[in-house]
Amino acid sequence: MRFFQLWVTLWLFTLKDLHMATSITVKFPNKEPLYIALGRTLVLEAQFQLQEGERVILQTWERKNSDGEVRVAEGGRSKQNRTFVEKNGALLRINGVKDSDYGIYKVTFTAASGDQVSDSRQVLKITNPPKAYLSMQCSIPRKGAQWDSPVFSWQVDGVDMTNQTGEISVDGSTLLLKNLSRSYTCTTDSSQGTSKVAVHLKEPDPSPNSCSCTGWIVAVVLLIIIVIGLIGVLCYKTRTSARPDQKERDTL
Repeated sequence: MRFFQLWVTLWLFTLKDLHMATSITVKFPNKEPLYIALGRTLVLEAQFQLQEGERVILQTWERKNSDGEVRVAEGGRSKQNRTFVEKNGALLRINGVKDSDYGIYKVTFTAASGDQVSDSRQVLKITNPPKAYLSMQCSIPRKGAQWDSPVFSWQVDGVDMTNQTGEISVDGSTLLLKNLSRSYTCTTDSSQGTSKVAVHLKEPDPSPNSCSCTGWIVAVVLLIIIVIGLIGVLCYKTRTSARPDQKERDTL
């Protein structure tokens, strides 16, 4: 029995020594695949820690894909003019991403003590780029503790909206603005009560340019009418003055 306890104690001390022997650690803060579009800039950054008195003697970046496995950078130097290494080898930057740049990237750090650690992250090509949109958010402050969450409902121009059309977020608090309407109403309901807020949009006022153009058009039309009227009056007077002269000639 004592021999078994002694063996377990020695085994635990050995594990502790092995753990303490790792003088360097490296990891990617985010393990999820990284999506990026063609032609954009790819940035991969790892975090590493060294024990006191330890130093790094080599950093390498490698990529593995259907074309094979290649070393992208080594010792802070890259092998392409599109690739740059920063932050003591912890950051890899690739400008103008090409199809050959997609794959699994592995960063490896080697310490002076001989310890070598690495971590990997996958880089994928994005096929459907995200689209920007405008939204309207409804929020309500809570008074102390609450056992439930508010339920949101929306009306646009008096018509109830549902998340089946994809215009409302999962929690119901955000409305996607696809077409600008005149009236938006948000209603919240929870164990703390019901609240309603409404926004009414005014139609935009005519622009000054349109007003000035309209004024010019009216002025030109009035001027034309006045000129035509004056011409008509002059013609009438001319004909009237010509009739007495004609009568005198007929008498002679």
